[in-house]
Amino acid sequence: MYYKVSRDPVFNEVFLYPLEIIFIDTKSIQRLRFLSQLVGAVNVYPSASHTRLAHSMGTMHIAGMYSSHLFKDDYSKIRILRLAGLVHDIGHGPFSHQFDDTVYKKAGYKDGHDDYRKRMILEYLPDVLYKKIENLGVEKLKKCVLEDLEKTTGSKDLKEGIDILTKKINEVFEGEHTGSTDFNILQGPLGADRLEFVLRDSFFAGTRNFGSGYIERIIRSSKIKDGKLIYDLKVIDDIYSVLFSRFMMYKNVYFHKTSRASDLLLQDILNYAIKPLRLIERVKNIEDFLDLTDNSVINEITYIFKSKKKEILKKLGITEEDLDKNLFSDYNVDDLSDEERDLFDAYKSAERYKCRDLWKCVYDNSFSITGFDPSVVSQSAGMDIISKIISNTKKLIENKKIEKGDEKAAKWIVNNPGLLFKIDTPYKLSLSYPEEFLSNNVELYDNKRGDIISYRDFEDRYPSYKLMTDNLIQMVRIYCTLDIRSFLKKYKVVPGSSETKITTRW
Repeated sequence: MYYKVSRDPVFNEVFLYPLEIIFIDTKSIQRLRFLSQLVGAVNVYPSASHTRLAHSMGTMHIAGMYSSHLFKDDYSKIRILRLAGLVHDIGHGPFSHQFDDTVYKKAGYKDGHDDYRKRMILEYLPDVLYKKIENLGVEKLKKCVLEDLEKTTGSKDLKEGIDILTKKINEVFEGEHTGSTDFNILQGPLGADRLEFVLRDSFFAGTRNFGSGYIERIIRSSKIKDGKLIYDLKVIDDIYSVLFSRFMMYKNVYFHKTSRASDLLLQDILNYAIKPLRLIERVKNIEDFLDLTDNSVINEITYIFKSKKKEILKKLGITEEDLDKNLFSDYNVDDLSDEERDLFDAYKSAERYKCRDLWKCVYDNSFSITGFDPSVVSQSAGMDIISKIISNTKKLIENKKIEKGDEKAAKWIVNNPGLLFKIDTPYKLSLSYPEEFLSNNVELYDNKRGDIISYRDFEDRYPSYKLMTDNLIQMVRIYCTLDIRSFLKKYKVVPGSSETKITTRW
């Protein structure tokens, strides 16, 4: 079969077959070259600048490994799963998950990029693929693409074949609601997507010690029984190795305090940019959406602000020199329209991001509650800490224990807590969470006893592994939008912030 080969630092080589070559050269997938895979983490791990395109190609590769093992003689199934892996991230907006939490949320997309991916697959790709294949100038490639399409869909008609193909690809993702084997192969607890991002992200972040796990062995141990994806218990330690790697990547890379500070600042930028950049309207139109990338958002904010700079500065009553001297002063914005205020705030936040002038973490704690979801109390825990910081500062002011040079910081804490403090409670973390497997219909085969058991039953049967499961860890962090860390440390107003002596002598 006709194919091309792409060199890859993680898998050495990634093969691309006829339909995949056509898909990858559409604007929807090429756009992934301009979306960062790790977004804010690049501000902590400078080499983690790889893209969602590389990750998508890697996911396609692992989906191919899975499907070739599980469906050796099913040409159509192998091709559909590989293509699903290639397109699984095409719905991501600029700054990926930060776009989900801001623009998509306000645009009514409950499941963010997953909902938009469905639109892209069913509304955008059919017409684009038809035109691309119809206009192919290389006869050999065109012939191979048509053969590939016919073998995958059973149709000799180009339009009908593309329609069948895109619907089948979308069905893979719809399987999330039923825990289908196809969905689990792609995005289940040990699916191609998760296996890929742990390997690639750890490689580029420089944390390769977290990217362990013998994925070929895990894939070889998989089988399908009664419509469920099953893994042999003989590879349970390899499975735990992957789960542990994922846990450590979340703890040390994705949820690093400075990575999250970057992500939160980007959320602010996107929220402020919604009106000035007409982001909701552009999401409604797929062609307009495809022009949105990480850099385009920042560049557009800068360009639009500079084009309206004179008018805005006049309303603020300041000169350009005043603005250059102190961009982050508290200006009287009463005369600005809502959209001008948003543009000004977006510009200021974007300038901060360019300089890596990020929010500062002043409180960082993790906790777990046995038998209880810790996320339920995480926000209230953060609010309680902020209340204590404000209360402690008020007492210092009342007792006149604030030195003259620190009065401004003290007043900010008491008078502007909503602007100054930001609570961050990212996803719960766990080494291994049985519900993740149970809800997806993924089970285990006990080769010693010859039966299939759920992940929960496995724990009961082999209780030593239970020590590593069910412990949901919730992070609670408090960030300051202005750097008042010296004040907080000097007056010890943050609960639990007193210094503790640490020794390595045992």
